Amino acid sequence: MLTLQNISLSIEGKEIIKDLSHEFETGKTSLVIGHNGSGKTSLSLAIAGHPRYETSGEIIFDGENISDREPDERAKLGLFLSFQNVPEIPGIGLFEYLRAIYDEYFRYNFPDKKPISPFIFRRMVEKLLPPLHLTPDFLDRDLFVGFSGGEKRRIELLQIALLNPKLIILDEVDSGLDIDALETLKNQIIEWKKENKTILIVSHNINFVKKLDIDSVVVMKSGKIQKTGDANLINEIEEIGLQSF
Repeated sequence: MLTLQNISLSIEGKEIIKDLSHEFETGKTSLVIGHNGSGKTSLSLAIAGHPRYETSGEIIFDGENISDREPDERAKLGLFLSFQNVPEIPGIGLFEYLRAIYDEYFRYNFPDKKPISPFIFRRMVEKLLPPLHLTPDFLDRDLFVGFSGGEKRRIELLQIALLNPKLIILDEVDSGLDIDALETLKNQIIEWKKENKTILIVSHNINFVKKLDIDSVVVMKSGKIQKTGDANLINEIEEIGLQSF
């Protein structure tokens, strides 16, 4: 369960979200939808603990108030945020990056266990590649350098498979998503729901979200929740448009 209680956000004195409260159910896929500038991306970044935001209110994740937790601590507790624009990072290999983030996760969650060897870790990662339509050679490439939009999204899905988070926030994940990657994402959401994960899809693309298995919808405008409902609200948005909310 993710509970937001009286959340307000601002940047350099400019208010973006004011007194927002909502609960996202465990094991459900929720859509947060709104036009650009509605505050939906700012909300997802604030949940993840982005330092640029001045935040008040409480963020309760899995029964714990994480409002004062650093971003890396929130990640170790099981929160994953997929970024809208994934940067290319030359000089850092994908395998080394995955090993580093997994080691941090492992030390935090299993402090009494010995870290696994690089050889065993690589074998473990390679077993996760086929369902994502990735090949082992990706592991030897620089981090996201020269990757297509669909490949970047698959690497994010690989990170989710590796870290096994409880809460997954996908921010404008349809950006650069090809047909094959979309199908992979749809299948992954089905599997995540079977694993009782909480999923937040942040988007303004109604055609994209219609293809997904959505349980609940939150419509945002000007930093506030305008309307909530079940998946039928997607059809209403398609018929009358977001501007009507």
